[in-house]
Amino acid sequence: MKILAVVLVVLLNSYVSSPAHVPNFDNFHTPVIKPGDMGVFNFTIENRYVNPMKNVVLEVGIYEWATEQDHKMINEVHHHPVIYESGKVNYVMNLGSIYMGINRTVQFHIQTFGDSPDGVYFVRFHISFTYNSSHYQMWSRGFFSNSVWDNATKNHTMNLEYLSHAIGKPVDGIVPDSSFSIRRDWKWVLYVLIAVTAFVGFLAFYTYLKEEEISNPVDEKYYELKGKYRELERKLKKRKNQKP
Repeated sequence: MKILAVVLVVLLNSYVSSPAHVPNFDNFHTPVIKPGDMGVFNFTIENRYVNPMKNVVLEVGIYEWATEQDHKMINEVHHHPVIYESGKVNYVMNLGSIYMGINRTVQFHIQTFGDSPDGVYFVRFHISFTYNSSHYQMWSRGFFSNSVWDNATKNHTMNLEYLSHAIGKPVDGIVPDSSFSIRRDWKWVLYVLIAVTAFVGFLAFYTYLKEEEISNPVDEKYYELKGKYRELERKLKKRKNQKP
């Protein structure tokens, strides 16, 4: 009986962590905000399990700023934007229960200041919930350093155990990052960086899907995005070489 119980726990954890079943973050509205203004950031979370997700808690965090020339962690950026509802770069929401097949809308506001620097601001997510009496935590890419992420995704795999060890907390699945931007004038690179952010988030899921050998219909989109990313790299290198 003990062996059977262990097998059931392993199977349940595998099911919950599967990229085909992890909560689906979708329908992002990522604002472009003029300094001093406020923007609305919203998206949906879909429960793709067969039973309710209970006691759902979502943590949102603005964690990094970037332009074509530079990037900094958010605590190094003077007069950085904050999440209006908390007055800080982090905001915790209690979402209650999300039932099977339901899309829960999440919305908050980004407050900027007159001297908030132009650029792209990256947003990460941590979601925790109870499923079938067990507690699970899932994190987005922004919680892990580049070296940790690279080691965890070697050979087109997603090593959740390694990520758990690195962060010091359970990592039961991966959800996407997102971003928003602040601009005073038209700067095409801001929108390009947003596209790159979406591409990186997409790659995280694609790698995970490949690990699980799940047949999915996004292969064609993957190669389309990969081509656009390579074109972006070419343009950025050309722009850099043209600078005096």
